[in-house]
Amino acid sequence: MTVENSNLGPAPAPEADPTDLGAAVRTVLEAVRDGVGPMRVTEIAHEVGSHENTVRSHLAQLVDRGLVLARTAPAEGRGRPATLYEAGPRPGARTAEYQALAGAFAADLVTRGAGPAVRARAREIGRSWGQRMSSPGPKGEGADLESAMADLGFGPERDGERLRLTTCPLLDLAVENPDVICQVHLGLVDGLLGPEGAKGEAELTPFAEPGACLLRVPNRH
Repeated sequence: MTVENSNLGPAPAPEADPTDLGAAVRTVLEAVRDGVGPMRVTEIAHEVGSHENTVRSHLAQLVDRGLVLARTAPAEGRGRPATLYEAGPRPGARTAEYQALAGAFAADLVTRGAGPAVRARAREIGRSWGQRMSSPGPKGEGADLESAMADLGFGPERDGERLRLTTCPLLDLAVENPDVICQVHLGLVDGLLGPEGAKGEAELTPFAEPGACLLRVPNRH
């Protein structure tokens, strides 16, 4: 099965931050990333101790490179609505590692078709990877799972019992072969959750909505 509707599902996982960002531009980026929510230019300028016009120029560079997102604030009375800035998806600390190793295994599996045996093997590969990453602390806690998924480049956003996975480190492969690649991802979750994950309670809905796949992980108390 292939995914024909490219309007659904996550974006590609972002690459590492560019190395050619100037010190002042990087300072603005970190200020936006550290913000509690969307920020106005005046707020960012105050945080970095720079003139608003200078900050506005730095933000334009960051928006062009996808590191910062800009949107128009709701209108408040007369005048031009303000622009709000927030951080774009942050590169995961282990995205490249996951892309290289899991991607190589998955690409090999794809050549074997998409039958039950291949899907089972794909899930086992993901589970083994997740088990390697599991922390020595309690398994299945949302914060631990979210942190690990973020490190691997999935851009998780918590929504109750669900995680919206807004980016995908293996998106090109997943679009062409979701039956196999998404089993790798689901197995990864199994491994991260520990023994409870092997019971199949986690549910992954690939390309479920514009901008995300949906991962449902029941709360464990």
